Formats: sequence, structure tokens, C-alpha cells
Amino acid sequence: MVDIRSLVADMSQEIRYFGSDNFVGAPVTGYEAPRCWLKQEAAAALARVELAVRAHGQRLRVFDCYRPARAVAHFMRWAADAEEIGTKATHYPGLDKPQLLGGYIAPVSGHSRGATLDLTLLQCDATGAGCVPLDMGTAFDFFGTAAHTDSPEVSAAQRTNRDLLRQAMRKEGFVNYPMEWWHYTYQPEPAPGALYDVPITFPETPMPDVAIDRLMQRYQGHAPGASLLVLKAGKPAMRRAYGRAVLETGVEAGPATNYRLASVSKQFTAAAVLLLAQDGRLRLETSVRHWLPELPEMASTITLQHLLTHTSGLADYEDLMTEPWPGQILDAGVLALLAKAPDLYFPPGTAYRYSNSGYALLALVVERASGLSYPDFLRTRIFQPLGMQATLAHVQGGIDVPHRAYGYSASGSGWERTDQSSTSAVLGDGGIYSNIDDLARWDAALDDDRLLEAKWRTLAFTPHVEVTGEGYEAGYGFGWRISGERHWHSGETIGFRNVFVRWPSLGLTVVLLTNRNDPPPYDIALQIGALFGAPMPVGGK
Repeated sequence: MVDIRSLVADMSQEIRYFGSDNFVGAPVTGYEAPRCWLKQEAAAALARVELAVRAHGQRLRVFDCYRPARAVAHFMRWAADAEEIGTKATHYPGLDKPQLLGGYIAPVSGHSRGATLDLTLLQCDATGAGCVPLDMGTAFDFFGTAAHTDSPEVSAAQRTNRDLLRQAMRKEGFVNYPMEWWHYTYQPEPAPGALYDVPITFPETPMPDVAIDRLMQRYQGHAPGASLLVLKAGKPAMRRAYGRAVLETGVEAGPATNYRLASVSKQFTAAAVLLLAQDGRLRLETSVRHWLPELPEMASTITLQHLLTHTSGLADYEDLMTEPWPGQILDAGVLALLAKAPDLYFPPGTAYRYSNSGYALLALVVERASGLSYPDFLRTRIFQPLGMQATLAHVQGGIDVPHRAYGYSASGSGWERTDQSSTSAVLGDGGIYSNIDDLARWDAALDDDRLLEAKWRTLAFTPHVEVTGEGYEAGYGFGWRISGERHWHSGETIGFRNVFVRWPSLGLTVVLLTNRNDPPPYDIALQIGALFGAPMPVGGK
């Protein structure tokens, strides 16, 4: 047996029996990892199919491969339990359990010989991204005549999609089981007389990526996903995505998927301010009221540097918003709230308190100092010069976000879309969308003069103030946290959790973008960094 990802590193997998989204309604015995194992000959043939369909802008998605005999026994126990009918409505609405035996569930399965698998076909866009499952007429593991490969109960377009899959598989020796459009066996079978009962685990001899796949296991399958980039000496050592960018339509997450960066956006706001300082258009020591005279007199001693380092003492605009807030607040709305704020938390420059308010104001300063809107300044001065063609500060009614991931939060046993909140339209503190490929270009620009001269880059990565009240030891630069040799920033907002971590002395960067509220990805990124030689901090912080 071989793991298919030893041959196709980014094979789309949704191993249904590892989780509960299957006809049993529970994880199945023997599935200890969400992996696709196949006999070597079948795996090599499947890899050839994947290569062939990619030439036509398509991809495969695997639901099940080798199935341990103990899993088949689990199916038989389930079939014998007349009272367990929780999945009947979705998986076998027109049949009773005894009718499933024989044609659909049997005491011996060809899957246990390692040459049979279940899969579907995805259609991608012209760039090879945004891959969506083709409509096959029924879901996987639907028991009924509509799932028969040549069923007249489905539309002509759905039969065409089934034929596309069948033709691609047939060319490499796979034969379809006529009662299930998704079910294929490689012929001749490499071990026709065998029945294996080894549990499915991660490979004992790790492939280069297996340790990372273990860490990313929660993101795999039909769940809100993640895109991961590891750069070593400027080159991708890992570039992989997991799960779904859009659950409702099954859009595959990929390297081109754009996530709302949340507070990872702050490094771009800081860079915009530094570019204007480099141009001589503003000075960091200038009072913010020079640019934003709407602020009250008590803000007169707040400088742009105070805003950059979270030492302004300004109130958090979220605390000033009345609930329920009508619609979404914008950066200008933040300024209007702060213009009426009763007091500062502390005198400017005397303490640290993380402030989204400060970065919303900085976006407005960029606009007034440059004469451009904040999104246009970022586009013309940062994104376009660096080739970050898909990255943008998103404004409702403006340019659509390409290959957009939507945010989700855990709800009961599933996921609820939670993509927007009343604060999601504020740009300066968290409104940028980007993907891992564009962020690789951004990472490269942090090491040379193509955007900012060394003087200004040094300022960005200098710990100007000690971070307090956040549960870890760090200083704060301009849009970056500094923890010894580690430069990083996380981003958390409704439905999204992201982190960008750099170890400049090691030439190592880990970027992990996710469209879900849990888990926070920072510790995962640190563990991934450790696999490439980064020291693990005490306590994971």
C-alpha cells in the first residue's frame, strides 16, 4: 500500500468514513487518519488520471480508498441495527435497511483489497483555482437507483459529468461499478484474493509532508479550510491548502484562495505610512490632529508613531459602538466616534494597549497625505509594484475578491457562515484580502529595498514598546510583533484566523490563513516552523 499523497501531494481528499458525514453517521472503525491508501499499481494509475484531468482544468476528489475489513464489519453491525435510521432521509430515503444488503453493503468489500476507490470530479476555473464538484445528480453514498451510473433519473448534464469521470478513469484501467457512479476498481487487481485489515494511519515512514498533514488534520475534508505556505531561503518548501473555501458549494481551498487577513492587514497599513514618510509626505512625530483635526483637543499629543505602536491611549471604537449597530462601520465612522470619545485610556506614550482604532485612523491619514483612497494607495504603491495582483482592501460595491473564502464559526456539530460583522468593513485595522502566493511576494519585499529602504524597514521591525496584557512576551514594531528572532502578527475576526511568522535569521517564513473561528493557528505555525529548524518558544508563545 502507498499513500496517494506520496504521488500527488495536493490530491483533494474528503475521506468520509474518518468523520461523521457518511451513511453510518459516525466515524468508522479502522479510519485512524483521513488518508487514501491504495496498492501501488492502483495509486500510480490514479496519479496518471489526476495528471490527465488537470490538463483539462479539472481535478479528482477522493472519498474513500482502501477500507479495512474491520470497517466493513462496522457497516454490517450498523445494517443489522433496525433502530438506527438517523441517516435514512439523506442516504437511503427510498429503501429500508434490509434492502441495502448485497448491492450496497456486503460482508466482504473490494475496497479491502486496496484497488477500489470512491471519488468525484472537480471543475476549476481558467487559472486552475476555485475548483467545484461537478453535479453528478446525487451525493456520494446515496443508495438508490438515481445513483446508478447510467440512471435515466438524472439530467443529461449530470450523466455527461458522470461520463467525463468514467472516461478519465477507464483510460487508466479503472472499471466502474454500475450501481454507484463514484465507485471504481483498478483492473487487473494487484491482489485479487487478499482482504486486508490494517487500520488506516499516517505513513510510518513519513513522507516530507506527513508531519504537517498531522498538524493540519482538523482542516481537511468538507470543513472550513486553510492555505499554508512555508518559505525557506525565499523558495516554497510547502505550498498546500486544505478543506473548503466555500462550504455551501464545496469550493476547494487552494493557494489562490483569498482570505480576509484581519489584523495581519496592519503590516500593510504601517508600510503605507512608512512609504509616505520615505516620500517626505509626512513625519512619524507629527500629531495625528494635523491630519485629522476632527479629533478632540485631548488627542493633540498623539503622534503617528503612537498609533503605529498602540501607545496612543485612544478608546477602542468597538466599545463606543451602540448595539445593534446599523449596518457596518467604516474607517470614517471610527473617526466620528473617536471625535466624541470622553477620554483617553492613558496619556499618549505611557503604556501599551492594542488598538484597532489607531490603525483605522492611520488608513485615513494615508488618504489625506496621499490624495488617494486607502485601497487605491495600497494597490498602486504596494500591491501592483510587487505583483500582488489578487490582493486588495475590500470595499462593498467595489472590486470583487477573486477566489474568495467565506468565514465560518463552529455551531453545534457543524459550521455556520459568519463572514461579516458590524466592524468587518473597517480597512486600516483588518480589511485586506490576500492569498499565500501574493504573501510570498510581500515576504520577499521585506528583505530588500524594492519597496522600503533599509532605514524604514528597520523601524518596522524594531520593538518600540513592550507588549503587555496579551499572554506572551513580545515587543511591538510597526504592524509587527517582535519575539526575539521571531517577527509575526496574527489576525482574528469573525470567521477568520490567520498568522504570518518570520524567522529572518533562518530565512524561514510560515503563513497560515484560515476561514474558521477555531483553532487559532499561531501554535500550529510555530510547530510547523520547528519542523524546518525554528526554535520552539517555551510554552508555545
